[in-house]
Amino acid sequence: MKKVIVMDSAYCSMGRWISVIVGARLGMKLYEGKDLFELVDTDWTAERLAAYDARIADMTVEAVREDPETRALTEIMREAVLKAVEIGPCIIHERAAGDILKDREDVLKVLLYNTNMEHRIPRAVADKTYDLEEKTHDELVAFICHEDLKRSHYRDAVCDSPWGEKESYDICLDSDLLSREKCAEILIEACQDVSLDLEECAKIIRQSFTLTK
Repeated sequence: MKKVIVMDSAYCSMGRWISVIVGARLGMKLYEGKDLFELVDTDWTAERLAAYDARIADMTVEAVREDPETRALTEIMREAVLKAVEIGPCIIHERAAGDILKDREDVLKVLLYNTNMEHRIPRAVADKTYDLEEKTHDELVAFICHEDLKRSHYRDAVCDSPWGEKESYDICLDSDLLSREKCAEILIEACQDVSLDLEECAKIIRQSFTLTK
């Protein structure tokens, strides 16, 4: 059984909703950046992290990589992520957690995305973290893309594999195609031990090969 989910998610792809539901069903605590700070001795705050994220979205990946704050944050996140998994089963959102835990076999690495920008826009407007109600359609699209850059630039700067590259994940889910509920169901099932009867599977395969000869 998988004990840890590390999730990269596009903005407004319902990653937080899905994580909360999966965590409640599997007994996994959800950690985001501000939650990870509480596990270690650091002067970083949620406000400082938000300012850092906003700043790096407008930088090149190379510049982010060389930024002193990036190096400091990476060390803090490594310590915090390792402490989180020691505490117990958990879901860790973003912050290159998959790379930090790449050698563990009990980790499920997930990419959650949404291919329909028109469905992402009303979710962005509903996000009360930002005041977007008066934005035009084009401004909203630009805002959503900017939010995605906040997430991708950090990972791209500190990891060998880029954000969103399918080979970096165990499972990639389109929440628009599948729905948030189905994505949650898939992740819940993916974390459980295999329930198929292996003898029955072997029997079916033997019959299949016999019929095709």
